[in-house]
Amino acid sequence: MSDVRKWESKKLGVVIEVDYDKCKGIGECAIVCPSSVYEVVDGKTTAPNIDDCIQCCACQEACPTGAIRHSSCR
Repeated sequence: MSDVRKWESKKLGVVIEVDYDKCKGIGECAIVCPSSVYEVVDGKTTAPNIDDCIQCCACQEACPTGAIRHSSCR
């Protein structure tokens, strides 16, 4: 069973899932996100500012391990 963490914005209707088994904490998502949605905490990606997401999909595209799934970017 994989360790998938989920953040949800009820305001935007957006869900971001990060597969912690795949996430290596490289931080590309945090670097490319123009809205500062992401932070790397204890070597794993988190999305504490999901309500600021502009749904550009840069995070999902930038993740080198494919750990991020964004509901707007399927």
